Amino acid sequence: MRRSIVALSVAALVLAAFAGPSTGRDRPFRSTRLNVLKLVPRDRTLFRLPGTSGGQFSKSQVQAFRCASEGDPTFWVDLSCNTTRFGQDFAPDNEIAIAVDPEDPEHLLAGSNDYYYRFNNSTGARQALVPTGFFTSFDGGETWVDGQIPMRSGNGAGDPAPAFDTKHDVAVMAQLENVAGQGGFFVSQGDVSVSHSHDGGITWSEPVTVFMGTGTGIGPANKAVFWDKNYIAVDNDPDSPFWGRIYVTATQFVNAIQGSYDRSPIAIAWSDDGGHSWTRPKIISGAEPGCTFQSSGTGTVCDEDQFSIPEVASDGTVYVHFLNFQAEAEWEVEEEFDSTIMVTKSTDGGATWSTPVRVAELEDGGTDMPWTVIGSQSPWGHQIRWNAWGNISVNPNDPEDVVVVWADRDAPNPNGTEACLEEIPGTGPDYDPCDAGPASDTDVRMSRSTDGGENWSAPQAVAPAAGHEWFPWVDHLSDGRLAIAWDEDTAAAPADTFRHVLWVEGEGKQALGPLEHLDVSVTHWAGQYTTDWPAACGPSGYVDGGEPSEGKDCNAFHGDYTGLAVDSSDRVHVVWTGLNRLATSPQVDFYIGGLHDGNAQDAMYARRGPF
Repeated sequence: MRRSIVALSVAALVLAAFAGPSTGRDRPFRSTRLNVLKLVPRDRTLFRLPGTSGGQFSKSQVQAFRCASEGDPTFWVDLSCNTTRFGQDFAPDNEIAIAVDPEDPEHLLAGSNDYYYRFNNSTGARQALVPTGFFTSFDGGETWVDGQIPMRSGNGAGDPAPAFDTKHDVAVMAQLENVAGQGGFFVSQGDVSVSHSHDGGITWSEPVTVFMGTGTGIGPANKAVFWDKNYIAVDNDPDSPFWGRIYVTATQFVNAIQGSYDRSPIAIAWSDDGGHSWTRPKIISGAEPGCTFQSSGTGTVCDEDQFSIPEVASDGTVYVHFLNFQAEAEWEVEEEFDSTIMVTKSTDGGATWSTPVRVAELEDGGTDMPWTVIGSQSPWGHQIRWNAWGNISVNPNDPEDVVVVWADRDAPNPNGTEACLEEIPGTGPDYDPCDAGPASDTDVRMSRSTDGGENWSAPQAVAPAAGHEWFPWVDHLSDGRLAIAWDEDTAAAPADTFRHVLWVEGEGKQALGPLEHLDVSVTHWAGQYTTDWPAACGPSGYVDGGEPSEGKDCNAFHGDYTGLAVDSSDRVHVVWTGLNRLATSPQVDFYIGGLHDGNAQDAMYARRGPF
C-alpha cells in the first residue's frame, strides 16, 4: 500500500508521524487518534523537508518500462527482475497478490506496490513514484513479464488486486490512485480505479475510476473522502445469473472538521462490461447491535471499518469480509479498539445486503501488541507493521461452506490499561508501552460457516508455530480442502528470519522459498524514522556468511498482505514479499556515513501441487 512520494528527515518525520488530528471531542486520543493509527494507512503520508524541490520521476517512462524474469516455480522464482534500470536492483516490491485464469491454469497475473526511488543525500530527502506493478505468466510461472499499470492521475498507486473476467475475456487490476502534495505530509484524491487488458495482462488500458476521493483525505481538509484497501472478485460461473459481474470493495474514509476522523464504512461497486463502466458506490457494512461505539454517528451503524475482501460463490452469492472496530463490549480496556471480523452477503448481485454477522472477536487492540517507531503495531521482537486481517474463501462445491482466516494472539494482554494507551507508541528503546511482551505471539486462525455465513465455528489455530505467524491467505482446492499460506518466524539461527509457508489440509505444512531476513531491509528501515533506536532491532544489522549489513536496519514495513490462488488443476500458486537478497541503495545511512545496505524487498513466487 505504500505509494507515497516520501522525503524524510528524522525529526520532521517523527513529529509528523505521531501528531494526531485536532478534535473537539473530550477524548481525542483514544477515540480519534488511536482509531486513525489503527485504520488509516499512515505511511502513505507525505513527509517532505521544508524547501526541498517537488520534482517527480517521469510517469510515462516508468509506466512504459518492461523487464522479464524466469525460474523453476517448483522451487521458487524472484519475479522482480532486479535490473539497474530506474534503480530496480534495490527498490522494493511488496503487497504481492495473485490470480489464476479459471480457463487456463498456466495463465497467471500478480500485482505489487512497485517503488521507484531517488534520493537527495545533501538534504536527506527521499522521493518515490509508486505505480502498481504487474507480473504476467503464460507458462505456469516459469517466465514472467514485469511492468506497471498506468495511473490515470496522481503520483502514487498500489494495493494491487488482480482478477480474470472469463465472460468478457479480460484481465483486470484494481488499484488505488492518489496525489501527494508538494509542501507537507498530506495526500489527496484517494481514488480506486480498475485497468483492463485484452491481451492477457501485457498491455493495459487507462484505469477507469470506480470510487472517487475528494479533498485532502490524509490532511486537514473538512469532509474530505479518501478511499483505501480495495479488493476485487469476479463471478466467473456461466450458470450464475450474474456471470461476468466484476465486484470491487473499498473503505470510504471520511474526514470531519480539520481533518479529524469521522467514519470509514465499506462500499461496493460492480461492472457488467469487463471493467469499462461501473455502478455508483453502495455502502454495505450496515448496522448490527454490537456496533455500539460511534465516533460521530448514533445507533449501531457499523461504519468504522477496514480491510474488505469480496468473494463470489458458485451460485452467484457475493460474500464480503471486513474488520469492524466498534464492539465496545469486547474491549478488555476501554477504547482499545479490538477488531471484529464481520461478513455480509448479497444473493441478488449486490442490490441488497444482509445484516453483517460477527465471525470472530480478535485480540489486536491497542494494548495487545508492541508498537513501532512509525506508530503501527508489530509482533514482539520486530518493528514490522502488522495487522490481524486475512481473507475469505468459499468452497467451490458448496456455496454455503465459507472460511475466514486471520492471525492474532489467542488471549488479551493481561497488562493492558487505559494509562498505557496514553503512552502509545512508547519511546525507544522500549516501544511496548503496555508490556505485551513475548506472550503476544500470533498464530494463524480460522473460522468456518456451513450455512451461508449465518453461524460460525469457534476460532481454531491452523498450524501453530514456536514463533509469530502473520499475513495469511486462503483458497479452496476443487475437492473442498483448504490451502493457506503465511509468513512465519523461524526458530533456528540466524535470528530475525522468516520463511513463507504453505499449509494444505490433509498434507501438512511446508516451507517455501529461501530464508528471509525480516529485520534487515535496504528500504523502509526504521533508522530513517528515529534516533531513539528500538531495542528489538539489535545494535548494527546482521552477519550472513561473514558479510555484515552495516548500520542499523530493522524493517518497518514489508506490506500488509501476501497472496495465494488455486488453479483448475489443483496447483497452488503463492506470492509474498521476500527479503533474501543483499543490496545497496544510493541513500546515505547517517549512522555510518556511507550508503545504506540491507535486503531488498522482492516479489517472490512458488508453485506446489497438484494436490
